[in-house]
Amino acid sequence: MGKASGKKEAKIGSVAHKLLRGLLIVVAALAVICGAVAALIFWALDPWNLSAPSDRTLIDTFHQNRAAFERLHQMAAEDAGRISYVSRSEIVGTISDTRKQEYKDLLPKIHSGLIVGMDYDSERFIFAHGALSAISGGWTKGIEYVPGDAKRFGVIVQNLDKANELSANVYLREIEPHWFIFYQSDDD
Repeated sequence: MGKASGKKEAKIGSVAHKLLRGLLIVVAALAVICGAVAALIFWALDPWNLSAPSDRTLIDTFHQNRAAFERLHQMAAEDAGRISYVSRSEIVGTISDTRKQEYKDLLPKIHSGLIVGMDYDSERFIFAHGALSAISGGWTKGIEYVPGDAKRFGVIVQNLDKANELSANVYLREIEPHWFIFYQSDDD
């Protein structure tokens, strides 16, 4: 009886060990999956503006595509009050199909993911943005056409390469008269 009991206990111990090992593998796999999902969400939200282009990149892009920027500015001024947002995939507002196509053709000449936000006072050419998250506020960086006094639109600074270190506000760095790099942080 002692031998049979020992074999039975050994068999139970072996089964328990296998179950425990299987459980640990499942827990480890779930931890890896959760970590990967968290990393993907962090990358997509980009709360610390890791994808923000440098000032030099935006300045070079502006100078290389000045005619397209000027045309988009002119179109946005003409369409003020009828549209508020333009991307390659979406136009919020009411304009002709021909005009929509003109916007869609111009945007990728400057940048593949360019978004244009418009109001009566200015046009924003958005190159990068990050979403609001539990660890950081939302942010946007790009180029803005500012008529008149730029101080009405934001704080004038000399460099926006480390703008994520600034408090929540709108900041502007002049490229040339009326054209600025802008950085907006919505929340600390």
